[in-house]
Amino acid sequence: MARVVNDAFSGVQVAEQAVSDAWIGQLLLAESEAETVAGACARVRERAAGRVREAQRAGDLVALARFQGDLEAADAGWGRAVADHERARDRLVRELSGWSAGVASRIREAWADQQNAGRR
Repeated sequence: MARVVNDAFSGVQVAEQAVSDAWIGQLLLAESEAETVAGACARVRERAAGRVREAQRAGDLVALARFQGDLEAADAGWGRAVADHERARDRLVRELSGWSAGVASRIREAWADQQNAGRR
């Protein structure tokens, strides 16, 4: 009977670890995607700034006004993307802390179970 209970407990531990690992994987993916979006927004912003500089050099006030609006929109989009990335990164860091503590706890439990099984 003790072995059946121990096997069931071990199965629960494996399932908990699988779910936990999958969750961390999703958070890693979300953080990576947010970083990619922020990088893309930074490139759009830099191109818009380049067009503003070109219009300034050319003295084209109509183009300058249009490109200034584009730059302001790109700036706003970049700001949102950076904030989203920071939130995703912060959540990942928090969750990784709990995940690593959970993994360490499960390892200690498994080790204790093996030690106890050897004493029987």
